[in-house]
Amino acid sequence: MEDIAWGTDAELTDAQFYNRKQEILVLKSLIESSSKGSPPTIMVSGIRGIGKTVLLKKIKKELKDDYFTCYIDLSLSSSYQMGELTEIGIIEHLYDCIMEEYKGLKFFSSLKRLSKYFKTKDFSISDILDAGGIPMPIPKTSDNYRKLSSFVLDLPQVIYEEHQDKIKGTVIFIDEFQVLKDLGVRLDTFLWYLRGVIQSQKNVMYVFSGSLTSSDSIISKIAGSEGAFGGRMLNVEVHPFTKNTVKEYLKEKSPSLIFDDTGFERFFNCTKGIPFYVNTFAKLLRRDIQLDEDKVKEEFQRTLPYLAIHLINQWSRLTLQEQKIITELLNGPLRRKNISSNIGVTSGSLSNPLNKLQDTGLIKSEDYHYIISEPILEAWLKREYKEKKVYPFRSI
Repeated sequence: MEDIAWGTDAELTDAQFYNRKQEILVLKSLIESSSKGSPPTIMVSGIRGIGKTVLLKKIKKELKDDYFTCYIDLSLSSSYQMGELTEIGIIEHLYDCIMEEYKGLKFFSSLKRLSKYFKTKDFSISDILDAGGIPMPIPKTSDNYRKLSSFVLDLPQVIYEEHQDKIKGTVIFIDEFQVLKDLGVRLDTFLWYLRGVIQSQKNVMYVFSGSLTSSDSIISKIAGSEGAFGGRMLNVEVHPFTKNTVKEYLKEKSPSLIFDDTGFERFFNCTKGIPFYVNTFAKLLRRDIQLDEDKVKEEFQRTLPYLAIHLINQWSRLTLQEQKIITELLNGPLRRKNISSNIGVTSGSLSNPLNKLQDTGLIKSEDYHYIISEPILEAWLKREYKEKKVYPFRSI
């Protein structure tokens, strides 16, 4: 029986989940330290598609009987979805997620202590909504931000104190942390404020995660020596699967895929061990036929639009200048001055587009050269040019 997930699946069954034993061991050990006092804050980082969300939800599931756990996806906050991320929008989203999780637990009560705690905070608010017995503060003006944020960020500690006879601690998983870059110049202030509120909490663990690598600029703002959480945040980077892991995974989960040695080498080269691409490509491959190198190459070209669908959508939202930068890099690494010369603009004018492309994870900088960091996007663009003799700068 085949039991391989789609690459887009964010939550897997126990049968579908594979490997990551070391990451689970490390993260659970760190989390369990929260029951002994003041725990460290954790950043789980890694490139897009590496399986961070799946990993967090797996750990959340394993901890739910002993801890109050809450998973929060920052990219689902309404202010981010509307393209206007604000600090108060983030705080309101945290509140919604924490309260939704709390209401669903077996020890959900009348929240008398929580309600009393709310009333002592002296909010200047236009109204208090009753959300299934939970007081929901509605800020009247931006002046309420500090009071509201302090209240919301204190909730994990309050929940633990209210139910410490039933739980060992509180674990808050905050995913898609990279969207905080949209705060722009306000990012540093928000991070320092966040650190100031949560650093004094006991028995509360925060696990941040996002499509970031250890070299990403936001990591230094958070966990660098001069960053808001410098000295208190531990970075756990999730890496692609090794070649042997991918081979064993496919053998166990998809036995009808029949590779010879050259076919598997090509499969691994196409997917780079990134679980999103491994799963998606494996799902789309033809079954019960001999997959040698040539056949896998053929299958890769056939399925490429499906493998690249999220990247194609991202490509369509880039400006023409950003698209041209990427197509210049299809021929290999380039310095900024070479890119500017090739597309006919000044070097200084490339600062914003280059930063944006790095923030989206489409390119990266190594040894003063820029390179494409998404091999599937690179393969799709080359195929488009080969077939149509022009890059897809515009779509109808």
